[in-house]
Amino acid sequence: MIVPSNRLLLFLALVGIPLFTLLGMQDIPGSAIVVAAVLMLLALALDAPSALASIRAIRVALPEMTRTSKAREFEIEAVVENPGQLCRVLRLGLPFPKELECEKQILELTLKPNTERNLAKWKVRAVERGRLIISTCYLEGTSRFGFWNGRRTVKVNAEIRVYPDLSRERNVLAPLFFRKGAIGVHNVRQIGKGREFEQLRAYVPGDSYDDIFWRGTAKHRSPITKMFQLERTQQLYVAIDASRRSARALDVPGKDAEAGIIAKTQLERFIQAALVLALAAEQQTDKFGLIIFSDTVHRIIPAGGGRGHYDVIRDVLYTLEPRVVSPDYEDAFIHIGNRLRHRSLLLFLTDLGEPWLAEQFVEGVEFVARKHVVLTHMLGQREIQPMFTRGDTATDDEALYGKLAGQILWNDLQDTTRVLKQRGVHLTSSLQENLVADVVSEYLKVKKRQLL
Repeated sequence: MIVPSNRLLLFLALVGIPLFTLLGMQDIPGSAIVVAAVLMLLALALDAPSALASIRAIRVALPEMTRTSKAREFEIEAVVENPGQLCRVLRLGLPFPKELECEKQILELTLKPNTERNLAKWKVRAVERGRLIISTCYLEGTSRFGFWNGRRTVKVNAEIRVYPDLSRERNVLAPLFFRKGAIGVHNVRQIGKGREFEQLRAYVPGDSYDDIFWRGTAKHRSPITKMFQLERTQQLYVAIDASRRSARALDVPGKDAEAGIIAKTQLERFIQAALVLALAAEQQTDKFGLIIFSDTVHRIIPAGGGRGHYDVIRDVLYTLEPRVVSPDYEDAFIHIGNRLRHRSLLLFLTDLGEPWLAEQFVEGVEFVARKHVVLTHMLGQREIQPMFTRGDTATDDEALYGKLAGQILWNDLQDTTRVLKQRGVHLTSSLQENLVADVVSEYLKVKKRQLL
């Protein structure tokens, strides 16, 4: 595409129109004025093809893969090749998706005369997580005399992966890496004798009768004792509810909301907690697995370890979005019973705020709680609490009814907690800023008490 440049418009406004206006006021034949106008337009038209010719050979290459985190600033660097060095000044722009913020989307680049390779850089900030694709780059070059601009579109292939932001979880991550500091993540005495079989040996006076291997005793005709050791490698599965309840918006402070550094939905907070738990399990030499469900089970990643396994978990979670469906806990429990053969720690990140969903969860969880250790975490709300517990008062009827509703929901939640406890399931409700620390602490308590 060829379009007139600002220089052409200024030329016509300051030179062309005044010139022919003066010629028309003089005693000059009209044919001569027409010939002059045709010659000037012809000269301008002859300059137009050079606009496209200057950018026809331009090639642009973007990095195929860029990884970053939400709320982080990064650079996208493009390599611009100018064969023959026909283009002197180039304007290029990228169609950034709404998840990326860029103050200056269109760059004006003065190409170097002594080289064919030039670099262009955009400073970008990611405001939402996800997989983003940039497939087009727009070019604009000028003609030889600058009266025309030539525009062209080139195909590029750039994938940007924006992962969840874990910068706010440094207080949790630091002690995991250095084994000291906050939330008690350090070497502790293990409680219990362990459940993992190690070897057989001859009976020694004082051995518990529960540890005697009776079948071996009958075969050898002498008492044989089973030896156990503490489990060093255990399996941890996090089950994330990606249904409509996880799409509930969180209360985000104004400054943090503008910065985009705080999770805006329950699901995003669940994803952050799962990633931190994966790092914690790796530090504790445990295996980490992932279960994603809503009205059906979407993904089950078997427990594993290592950097490659963590990358798989992260690549699955960073594109996860909530679905407008109700969770089907029964289907999730059936899949868990069929797929998970080894005794594991199951940590459900879900929302049991609706009584009928809580009833469905209570009815089905007993099926897996017989074999596995089950913990359930949900994000609490400040509005759900007993009335007047902090000495606050209701100033009007609307506030009073709001506190009454919070009391009713709190009562339902306490009933659910009590029933789950009877089935061996521990339910914890955490505020959004404490969720990650509480989840990691519960995991470490299970490790310490050797419940697996």
